[in-house]
Amino acid sequence: MDTVMSHITHFYHLSAPDFINFSTGLVNMSPWTPSYTTSDLIAGSSVLGQALIVNYVTALKMRRLAHTASALFSGRHPIQNAIIPGGVSTLTSTTYPNPYQVGTDYDAWGPFNLTETKTKFTNILNQIRDFIDNTYIPNVVTVATSTTPNFVSFWTQGFGCGNFLSYGDFPMNATGNVLLIKRGIATSASTSVGAFDQANIVEHVGNSWYDYPALDAVLKTNGRHPFDGVTVPNMKSSADAQYSWLKAPRYGTAAQVLEVGPLARMFVSYLSSDTGQTVTNTFMTNFGISGGSPYSVRTLINAVMGGTGGGLNRPVSDLISTLGRHAARALEAKLLADACAVWNGALVDNGQAFTYKKISKMISTGVGLCEAPRGALGHWIKIEGRKVAKYQCVVPSTWNFSPKDNNGTSGPVEQSLVGSYIGTTDEEKVLNILRLVHPFDCCIACAVHVVGPDGKEKLKFAIGPDGRPANIEKVE
Repeated sequence: MDTVMSHITHFYHLSAPDFINFSTGLVNMSPWTPSYTTSDLIAGSSVLGQALIVNYVTALKMRRLAHTASALFSGRHPIQNAIIPGGVSTLTSTTYPNPYQVGTDYDAWGPFNLTETKTKFTNILNQIRDFIDNTYIPNVVTVATSTTPNFVSFWTQGFGCGNFLSYGDFPMNATGNVLLIKRGIATSASTSVGAFDQANIVEHVGNSWYDYPALDAVLKTNGRHPFDGVTVPNMKSSADAQYSWLKAPRYGTAAQVLEVGPLARMFVSYLSSDTGQTVTNTFMTNFGISGGSPYSVRTLINAVMGGTGGGLNRPVSDLISTLGRHAARALEAKLLADACAVWNGALVDNGQAFTYKKISKMISTGVGLCEAPRGALGHWIKIEGRKVAKYQCVVPSTWNFSPKDNNGTSGPVEQSLVGSYIGTTDEEKVLNILRLVHPFDCCIACAVHVVGPDGKEKLKFAIGPDGRPANIEKVE
């Protein structure tokens, strides 16, 4: 549900303002102003503009409903407190525990009645599915096919690197070997999906404000695998090439640049030979998919990208574009929302909720790969003496917003800007760059640092158990 919520929020609250002129009519008010005003914007006072603004507000309700639905099982949302490493901290039951019963074994029951909770979840989920099918996806289609103002040109801009990585996610069977979102690597010219091995990931820092030990000449040139990764800030290098706090993740000996995110997941899943896994369409009444019928990722993409029933009338290859990224995100929101209905229906009472794993005293390593809303998320950990000795992450925005690597090759977002038309006036340039970049859904707070020109630390923070700064020390 978190991914579904994130996709709805992204389109309406982060990207829709790139296409609407909020300076006229009833919308000349916060939070939509101030805004850029260029000739190729949907008038906020027009019928379409007003409809999109109403849906902007309705999308806030959908965001709240998604949080509520998740909290039914996770205890609260966001930042769940019932989902923990190894499983969940609570059980489900067909009965309610009696809080006043002496000697009650509360571990024998869940805190809620599963049948009732599943019903509540279904009622909320169906509101979200209806919004996705009959508002969100049609709005994306309307904007993506608009010729007055003309947004069609964005189908041929923002191509990027043309290479895609998906770690795969969402097991659809008991053994976990069938995934709804497929795993692998694909290129724009692919007709099938290539295998993926996390051992082939390396990170370059030749153009980043970090350094690798000088003695590791080979690792410094070829990049380090996250297990060998170090994070040593270095702003005093004489290399003028440094310009980012992000490292540059690359894949394989050829240092392949890879895009991650909804487009990558949908494209890899579309090309996968294992496309038979289906979910059921319920609320979508257009694009040629009948209500109540099963569909796969390939079926869904073909239906909406094609011209049947008011679709986009674009070849699937056009997904690799600025507008294609918006379309892929909307289609994935539908896929996962429909899958949530499947998973909710499969929940059973009094099942195993937690698997205990003893932490070894010996040196141990582990890898965790999953698909976050923004894309492929990887964690690499080394444990010594039951304590964390090293922890390295490669997050989605590191893949997409990476700087040039040691070979001088730009990351996916940088490549998407190359050759794209950004206009002539200052406002056009700013707005069009935002339109090209926003579909990647950046989150680079971890790559924004405040430092002095000498590269020295200015403040040190000690964080307490409650997550608040317990001590702030000024560095002289």
